[in-house]
Amino acid sequence: MLLKWSLECMMLMGVLVLSACNSSQQVKMTQATPQPILIEKSDLEQLKISAAQWESSQPKVEELLKLENKLTQLATNLKQLNDSDSLNSLVNDEVNNESILKTHSALFALQIAAFKNKNALHKKLSEFQEKIPQNIISPTEINVETVSVNNTTFYRLKLGAYSNSADAKSDCLALIKQQVTCFVSYYVQQPYRSTI
Repeated sequence: MLLKWSLECMMLMGVLVLSACNSSQQVKMTQATPQPILIEKSDLEQLKISAAQWESSQPKVEELLKLENKLTQLATNLKQLNDSDSLNSLVNDEVNNESILKTHSALFALQIAAFKNKNALHKKLSEFQEKIPQNIISPTEINVETVSVNNTTFYRLKLGAYSNSADAKSDCLALIKQQVTCFVSYYVQQPYRSTI
């Protein structure tokens, strides 16, 4: 009887061991096979629309990222110019009128502002003329460049006519000392008229 009982125990243990080994393989196989995800048709359509919108806006996003990079570089350059004591010590407090008057070979000008409408341009120019004495920039050296960017017209207020960028930079720094924001730009010969 003892032998029969131990034989039954051993058979029971064998069955348990075999079933335990078999069940762990089933668990592993169940875990390894991915379950399909059910999605409603309306959700699928929304996902497709979102993907199409992203694909259509991706070039614009990339362009914005490039513009952001350029703006960051420009801001860094402006900060370096502002912080540079060596450049400020070389700047004259008066504008070099001789370099401005040579318009026949002009390549550079000082852009002090850009506006979306003419009234703002007139107002800023009046404020500028009150703030800056006539010996710095004469009325004959004021140009307004009209440009269209993304179907918006801008009026760029430019001063002077320079044959080299060093003179333009020097005069721009002199204007900055008088709290006039400016940067060196390319020259255009489009004289300012109050009836633009």
